[in-house]
Amino acid sequence: MTDVPRFHAVPPETLLRLELWAEPRAAQARFKRAFDAALPGPGQAFSAGAWRVIWREPRAWMIRAPLVEREALAARLAEIAGDDGAVTDISGAAVRCAIRGRDWRILLTHGGVFDAEDADFRPGSVAGTVVEHMSVRFDVIAEDQVDAYVAPSFAHDLFGYWTSVARRLEVRG
Repeated sequence: MTDVPRFHAVPPETLLRLELWAEPRAAQARFKRAFDAALPGPGQAFSAGAWRVIWREPRAWMIRAPLVEREALAARLAEIAGDDGAVTDISGAAVRCAIRGRDWRILLTHGGVFDAEDADFRPGSVAGTVVEHMSVRFDVIAEDQVDAYVAPSFAHDLFGYWTSVARRLEVRG
């Protein structure tokens, strides 16, 4: 018996981009002092209370937090970036979809161009891919949950695609 995956859009949250330039080691050290955790390496993410720190690309991370923490978090990250980087509010640039159920990988194996069934793609892993011509970033939260980030203009189409796949696979959205 499968644990049927379910997916739904998550209410809006703060999503900030921390980008580090010339002296990333110094800024990374400031981050570690401020948050008692190192910035995640390539393809990794971690939770720190209500926040999620997600590797985005070399020298760039996304930090997800509750809306009420936007200004305070942005100010703290700006201090960390200093003259070595920048903080950008990208909250309107992505919609987050939570996919829950032990068999969420079934849904991700359709239309993507990466191996969602790889045992190394586990909690704390991040992958970017294209699903049906839409850029999607996956963040594995737990054994039974993966979050997908997609541009708002593509969210409707991605949900439509997953709904059509779900019908064929008897997955519920």
